[in-house]
Amino acid sequence: MESKIPQHTLRILQFEQRRLYDHRHRDNNEVIGVKDPQNYLKLIPDDIRNKLDIKASVEAAVIEGKTCIKITVEKGDFYIDLDGVFYKRVGNTTQKVKGKELESWILSNMRVSWTDLPAESIGIKRLSQGAIDFFVKKGQATGRMSSAAAESDNESLLKNYGMMDDRGLLNSAAILFLEEPGKIFTPASVNIGEYSDDGRLLRLDSIDCSVIMQPDRVMDKLLNKYIKGTDDIVGLMRVTKYPYPEKALREAVMNCICHRDYFGAELTYVCVYPDRIEISNPGRLPVGWTEKDLLGAHKSVLANPKIANAFFDIGYIERFGSGIKMMQDECKAMNVPEPEYNIEKGRVEIIFRLTEKKNKDLSKKLDIENDLTATELKVYKVIAEGNAITRMEISEAIGMSDTIVKRAISSLIEKGLIKRIGSDKSGKWVRAIQL
Repeated sequence: MESKIPQHTLRILQFEQRRLYDHRHRDNNEVIGVKDPQNYLKLIPDDIRNKLDIKASVEAAVIEGKTCIKITVEKGDFYIDLDGVFYKRVGNTTQKVKGKELESWILSNMRVSWTDLPAESIGIKRLSQGAIDFFVKKGQATGRMSSAAAESDNESLLKNYGMMDDRGLLNSAAILFLEEPGKIFTPASVNIGEYSDDGRLLRLDSIDCSVIMQPDRVMDKLLNKYIKGTDDIVGLMRVTKYPYPEKALREAVMNCICHRDYFGAELTYVCVYPDRIEISNPGRLPVGWTEKDLLGAHKSVLANPKIANAFFDIGYIERFGSGIKMMQDECKAMNVPEPEYNIEKGRVEIIFRLTEKKNKDLSKKLDIENDLTATELKVYKVIAEGNAITRMEISEAIGMSDTIVKRAISSLIEKGLIKRIGSDKSGKWVRAIQL
C-alpha cells in the first residue's frame, strides 16, 4: 500500500524542510519537486530504517513535470516505535499507543499469555469454592484429572495446574474461579443480545460467572431464551430441535472463552439476529497467521494455555486443533451454510447463518469505493479497521464534526455495511460484511 508520509510524521522523523524542499513547504497539494533526488534516495530510507525500524521503498518519480520522491510503505498490523514511544494510524491521524493496549500488544508479540502472569491483589480465599468443586467433579468424571490433584487442597490443586506459584495466584486462576470475574476483567463476561433485522437491540443478558462454568451458562441462556426450537417426540422422550447445530455453537462459544484477550477492555458478544448468530470476542490470530492458516489443517496455538488445559481436563475440549473442522461438518450435516469468519483488528468473529449470504452483499462488496461518498468511505474504513468505538473517536480520526459522522453512520447502516454490537453505552460499531 502506498503511503504519502504526512507533514506531522515528517516532523517526528526530523526531516528538516530544507532537506526535502528547495523553498518553504506549502500543504496545499501543489507539486514542488526536489533538486538532487539521488541524495534523498539514500538519506530518507536510512532515516526511516534507523528511526522506525521499518523498510520503505523510496524512488524518484516525475509528477506534473517535476521530480519528486515517492515513498512506499507496506501496510502492517503493528505499531511503530519512535524513541521508545509507540504510535498507530487511526484514519488520517497518528495516535500514541499506551497503557493496556500497548502491554497487550507487547505480550502478544512476545508470545506470552497475560493469563500466566500474577493476579494482582487477588488471594486464594476470594475464589469461589463452588467453581473449584465443579472443576474437580467434572475432571474426575472424565478421568483426565489425577486422583492426587482431585483429592488435594485448593492451593495444591492450583499449583498442580500451574495456576499458582510462589508469587501467588495467576490471572488464569482468578478468571476461571472468581465468582464474578467480569467485574475485574471486562472481557471475562459474555453479553447475549437479540437484534432485529435493522440492527436494533431488542433485549440483552450479561453472563458474568466463574469462567469454568461459563460455557454451560451461555449455552443454557442461548438455547432457552434466544433461539426458537421445535419440540419433537423421539420414542417416549420430548426432544427440542434447534435450527443451528448445537455442538457447533458450543464449540464456537468454547473457542471464544478459551482464546479471547482477557487483558483489554473489549467485550465479548453473542448477537442473535433473525437469520444468523454472530459470536465475537476480543483477540487476534497467532503471530504470522492468516485466515487461510486458521481454516486449513493446523496445530492448535493456545492463546491462554492454562485456561484451555483446564477445559480439556473437564472434557469440554476433546482434541486441540479439531474444532473448526467439527463445526464445518456439523453445519453440513444440518444442511446449513458453513461458519464464516471475520478477522478484524483486535477481534475474531464467527457467524452461523440459516441460509446462504444474500447476493446483494456481494455487489456492495465489489462497488463499495463507488457507492459511498468520500465521508462515508472514511467513516467505513475507520470502523472496518477496528480503531474507533464511539462517534467521537471516529470524528477525531477523520477530522470531521460529530454531526457529519452521525449522518454518515446512518447512511452506512441503511446500506447494510456497518452494524452495532452491544448496547448504546458499552457497544461498538463494526463492519457488517467482509471485504
